Amino acid sequence: MKIAFMFSGQGAQFPGMMKDLCAAEPAAKAVFDAADAALGRGISALCFEGAQEELNLTHNTQPCVLAADLAAAAALRAHGVEPEGAAGFSLGEYAALAFAGSIPMADVFPMIQYRADSMQQAVAPGAGAMAAMLGGTPQQVEAVCAAVTDGYVVAANYNCPTQTVISGEAAAVEQAVALAREQRIRGKLLAVSAPFHCALMEPAAKKLEALFAQKTFAAPSMPVYMNVDGAPNADAAAIPALLVKQAMSPVRWTRTLLNMQADGFDTFIECGPGRTLSGLAAKTLEGATILRVGDSETLAQTLEALH
Repeated sequence: MKIAFMFSGQGAQFPGMMKDLCAAEPAAKAVFDAADAALGRGISALCFEGAQEELNLTHNTQPCVLAADLAAAAALRAHGVEPEGAAGFSLGEYAALAFAGSIPMADVFPMIQYRADSMQQAVAPGAGAMAAMLGGTPQQVEAVCAAVTDGYVVAANYNCPTQTVISGEAAAVEQAVALAREQRIRGKLLAVSAPFHCALMEPAAKKLEALFAQKTFAAPSMPVYMNVDGAPNADAAAIPALLVKQAMSPVRWTRTLLNMQADGFDTFIECGPGRTLSGLAAKTLEGATILRVGDSETLAQTLEALH
């Protein structure tokens, strides 16, 4: 058995997430205590008691999901479950790096807060959009984007062989959804506050580059498969540039999972709220064991499956 942890990204948040896990698992609660202390605000209260509308604000979403991801992983570690590799979807990549010791816990929460605010400020509200394209191949979705005449839109998240997310200017995204419909590809606009993982995020990427120049990254204790190329990385010096590029580049999640499987990983555990990554892994990987930890019940189920 070769275990990989997968850390959830933005969009997985929901009211009450991790509340029961933190009540039952001191290691999980310690992560939320660290988040509250690092940011000087109630990340725990937002996750446990906050409304969906509050959680959906990028300013809140990213630190909340980061805390939830790391809490789930901490609970697994407390029960003796250690992965040999990790990957995280978008902001989940920061969770993967923090869990692997590359970014100190005291730094990762302010870092993700700065990232969230920089990405939100990069594009005026309503000017950008994202949509999930369901049922078509990545190549079909890329062709649809290339056919758009009403502005800028590109493939932004390669989620699984039959799901690709597009990102760009709002009018261009809407035109792409209409064009895809003609090819029997279903487009679904996403409830996001900015067009992530495309060139419109360049202002945020430049801010992150300046921030990372002041930070020190350690070599991760395990390979972390990075979003921009799906390849494993254990080189501390390469991390800042990869994270900067990630902000305005596609998340190549399908390639990431397939590369991990090719490297011998056979057990994939989603750490964080929801089950998005588990579902994508099930659609991408043949013969893999796919588990998740998002609350006390799924922790118990995962521990039973492993032991």
